[in-house]
Amino acid sequence: MLQAFTWQQFLIAALIFSLVWLLVVFLVFYRKAVFKLLSGDSKVEPLKHAWQDDFEQPADDDLMGKTVQPDGVNILGQDDFGFAPKDLPEQAEVDSGEVLQTELFDLMENVKPLFEAPELDKAGLIEAVNEEVRHYPKLMNSPLLETFYLLVAEQVLESGALDFNLKPAELQAAL
Repeated sequence: MLQAFTWQQFLIAALIFSLVWLLVVFLVFYRKAVFKLLSGDSKVEPLKHAWQDDFEQPADDDLMGKTVQPDGVNILGQDDFGFAPKDLPEQAEVDSGEVLQTELFDLMENVKPLFEAPELDKAGLIEAVNEEVRHYPKLMNSPLLETFYLLVAEQVLESGALDFNLKPAELQAAL
């Protein structure tokens, strides 16, 4: 019986059945859109999902949270950066706290190698620390200098290379 059909007849029948199948599937899934189109209403709304309202979050949050920059690194926007004239006393007063903290951090980094030098005695360490402090004149009249001397005293206590104790008052008196 199959010998009665030619390849051409078979391919035409397969094409017709495939088109009918696609038409049925299209009508089942898109019948509302087809009826709206046939009725003259050309506005088609996108499909709504039940989960869409529950899980929408703003795109500015990362999955793991915001990244933390290393100490001393700030990210500036295009409008935050610029060149200002040198004569701005008001701006200098506003930013002096940040400048002093940055200088304190730099000073502490410069002094760290002194705590690992076993050849230094108490007087030599006091002189070396105060010599580094003199390189930062803005810190000389700042309350952050007392904080720095407290940090130095703590570092001397924690140091394994230095075998003496140091008080912040001794450092300040030698300045």
